[in-house]
Amino acid sequence: MTRFVSLVAALVAAAAAAQPAADSAYTDLDTDDCQVLSQVEEGESISWLCPGFGTFPVYVNAGDGRFDVDAGIDDGAFDTIPQFNAPGPRVEWRIRDRAPFAIIYRLREVALEARGSTLFVETIGTAGVPGCTVATVAGDVPNANRVARDLADALAEDFRCGVDRAAVLEAADGD
Repeated sequence: MTRFVSLVAALVAAAAAAQPAADSAYTDLDTDDCQVLSQVEEGESISWLCPGFGTFPVYVNAGDGRFDVDAGIDDGAFDTIPQFNAPGPRVEWRIRDRAPFAIIYRLREVALEARGSTLFVETIGTAGVPGCTVATVAGDVPNANRVARDLADALAEDFRCGVDRAAVLEAADGD
């Protein structure tokens, strides 16, 4: 698996190198600083509108001990991991030519015995064009943050939500 991840990372890095360099900006993600949009007591479902980057807000949806994060607009999908989870404390915005084109956020497993996390790479939704998941990267993949950035830079701007299939990089197994 390690060789596969290295190969994917190399191919994605080569594709990203062909484009103008992208930068990162970071915003905090704390639902205590967000506006509650809706709440359902049964099933413990809640949706928040949170500060984002420039004119692009962040939407956080929670239900049944799991979370989904979207940027720009709420895409209506609940993309998460099967384990009980919570979002990390910040969102990374990938920016090219001063325009954000993707976000990267981490969902951390929260069960007592859990230690894992998953990075999500998502496009930024706009009116009539919801965002979607471009890739997920297991937190224990070597250089997971760099791999997520490379995937965002290589894939997000041309990714066709509902047509293209999200890349999934599973946990490294040491091979």
